Amino acid sequence: MIRFAGKNRSVLGSVRYGLLLLFSLSLPVMAELTASVDRREIALGETLRLTLSGDAGEQPAEIDLTPLNRDWEILSRSSATNARFINGQNQVTRTLEMELAPLREGTLGIPSLSSGGRQTTPLSIRVNPEPVIAAGDALVLFEASVDQPAVYVQAELMLTVTLQQAINLDGGEISAFDIPDAVVEPLERRSFQRRLGNRTWLVTELRYAVYPQKSGALKVPAIGFTAREVQPGRSLLGARLGRRLRLASEPIDVEVKSVPDSFPGEVWLPARSLKLEENWSVEPDGLSVGDSTTRTLTVVADGLQGSQLPPLSSLQGAPEIPELRFYPDQEAIDQTELLRGLQGRREQSEALVARAGGNWTLPAIRVPWWNTETDTLSFAALPARNVTVRSAAATPNLPDTAILAPTGSDVAATPAWLWGVAVSGWLAAGLLFWLFLRARAKNLPAGLGPAAGAREPGVRQALVQIRRALEQQDPGALRQAVLQWGAGHHGKRFSSLSALAAASSEHLRDILNDLDRALYSAAAASTASDALISALRDEPPPRDKSSVKSASLALYPTG
Repeated sequence: MIRFAGKNRSVLGSVRYGLLLLFSLSLPVMAELTASVDRREIALGETLRLTLSGDAGEQPAEIDLTPLNRDWEILSRSSATNARFINGQNQVTRTLEMELAPLREGTLGIPSLSSGGRQTTPLSIRVNPEPVIAAGDALVLFEASVDQPAVYVQAELMLTVTLQQAINLDGGEISAFDIPDAVVEPLERRSFQRRLGNRTWLVTELRYAVYPQKSGALKVPAIGFTAREVQPGRSLLGARLGRRLRLASEPIDVEVKSVPDSFPGEVWLPARSLKLEENWSVEPDGLSVGDSTTRTLTVVADGLQGSQLPPLSSLQGAPEIPELRFYPDQEAIDQTELLRGLQGRREQSEALVARAGGNWTLPAIRVPWWNTETDTLSFAALPARNVTVRSAAATPNLPDTAILAPTGSDVAATPAWLWGVAVSGWLAAGLLFWLFLRARAKNLPAGLGPAAGAREPGVRQALVQIRRALEQQDPGALRQAVLQWGAGHHGKRFSSLSALAAASSEHLRDILNDLDRALYSAAAASTASDALISALRDEPPPRDKSSVKSASLALYPTG
């Protein structure tokens, strides 16, 4: 019998593996071809970096780049291949990087480039007139600038430190600086070339996102730069170093405006854009009593850090709905860098558990924020959502005739050989089931009947877990342990504490109902310990003794 079970598991495992392999082979390959640039606004004479990325067999290095020649000069190009092994699949990404120089001023386009029937999205680049370099023979220029002279408190201010060099430098170093009453976030460094007359300049930009924390005057101090000039030729010790350069930027004064009196929100949110998003694991209009769904609320803002964004909830200050339970779940706060600064993101998930049937409306969510682009008050909103919960419907009673033997005409219409196959199959199934019960009975400890052997270990283990959850004041673990005790005691699963209470004695029913109403109260958890444990131990066996035989299977359900 054991050998037969092992073979069965082996066959089932092979079938599952084959289905999984067949499914993975039938999945469509998500091919993609993209184009991106490091800047959207440049000056005539500067260079731009264009990156083409492809997967699923795409070869960016073989793409026809002739359409670029209308507005751009390709100065250099390089290709790379990156292979990763993810989820049992080998993913290959190929990239082609090019350095482009504009041929004229104005708004120039990077046209759509195609490969294998796929096309990139066209891009537009603003090309400004050629910058004017200060008079003199300066070969190294160093300066700092901000993107706006005035900014709201806690809004994003972009600080750019620019180094322009027409000669080679060694050991270049920018001094550390501190801006009082402000949070400074360093961003990615950018480098490009600029052609002025007969001279090529290497331009390096260091960008910082600055968030003033107090209204009034904000002073960006002078920032220093030191380096050594590299002279032509080489010495025995390497590069020939010339004079030491010491440069400094001019201090910058910025006006920091206070929060407008007309702003109605509790959390001040000055941003370029802000939006709300929601996602449900199961749509809330088709739930049944005891079902659960997870709602994920997301707020995304351009020009704010993730830590500046407020938490969200489905009720959002509205009165609680007793029939619906909300349990906070995972929360994620992060931020990413965009061309214009930072984009903050905050995700908050909460599990909704339906305790009774009916219809309810979750309130609309409105978040006020201040649009720094238009200097006006704006609102991000999610509409109200309806939650519909179906009550547990009883299975309709079928008339006895519905389960009787088929009529004479049905029997006559069925071939005799088919009846013989069916009877043989049922006999074989009955024999296998008898052998299974016999082998299982031999494995039970001596002195234990089928009901006791299946029930007692699971119940004792559940009581231990209940006591541990009460001591640790863990509401989630306590609820799960009590439901596990109910499965072991009654031989069937319960979706909620109220369902277990309905199947229990009057004394235990009162304790379980009280526990369900105040499950997440620390005081309730600490005072319910002795009464709950005693009531569970004294609970009489269920009336239906036969259902206890499958208790061990109900403790660890698979469906």
